[in-house]
Amino acid sequence: MTPSEYSAESLVRVYLNGRLMPQILQDAVVWVVASRLTSGEKPVLDATLRSDIDHQAVTPPGGIAALSERPVVCALLQRSDRAGVEQV
Repeated sequence: MTPSEYSAESLVRVYLNGRLMPQILQDAVVWVVASRLTSGEKPVLDATLRSDIDHQAVTPPGGIAALSERPVVCALLQRSDRAGVEQV
């Protein structure tokens, strides 16, 4: 991944704030945000894109707390206070 893709992924995850959306749609949103970051287009998360995200994102069953029970895909996104997780 390029730095703009990492940044785009982070921006989308922060905006989702624990909500989930189908992976293919999330990948598409990340691609759009990364494109806007590299081209300098502002705002990166405009009202239309935020509306599209809001219409597709759902709170996971069991609420946001249930997310802490799911395995973390990327080691960089792991919380340092999780017990029993070796930090890289």
